[in-house]
Amino acid sequence: MKTRVILFLFVAACGKKDAAQDALPASAGAGAPSAPLVVKPGSGVRPTLDAAEIAVPEGKSQLHVAWDVPQGTEINDDAPIAVRWKSSDGLVATPTDIVGHGKDIASGFDVPIELFKGASGGQLIGDLDLVVCDVETHAVCVPIKRRIELTFAAGKGNAQGKVTLPLPKAKA
Repeated sequence: MKTRVILFLFVAACGKKDAAQDALPASAGAGAPSAPLVVKPGSGVRPTLDAAEIAVPEGKSQLHVAWDVPQGTEINDDAPIAVRWKSSDGLVATPTDIVGHGKDIASGFDVPIELFKGASGGQLIGDLDLVVCDVETHAVCVPIKRRIELTFAAGKGNAQGKVTLPLPKAKA
């Protein structure tokens, strides 16, 4: 009898849906159609925040990455955050990883950019970890794990560029 109860609890637990699943458009570039992408926790796959190609000038420049946070949601100030750059292509140097708390990147973060001399473009890929919560009570907080892909084109971009990436709602 005890074995049946344990087996039943195991089977019932396997059928539960994880509340940490969240939907996010597959491509968050400017003007991109929003098709929901649901990723199962533990799958090892991170939904991608992919900005449209960003024009950067020759030499050193700075890119500000800002957030598009849905109404009723905010970045948790006290939760740990991390932006870990995994690869760069066409850049003189990979930026330093950002590690801290939500309050450190609530308004976004800056990324130094310098393409190799004569390069037509470059790419920077990293992993983002942060927590968003509902504004009213902070009763619903969701850990967000995303892949950030920034693609650069050598051109007449501003030395102080800006890109905005969307974050999901804390509550459906």
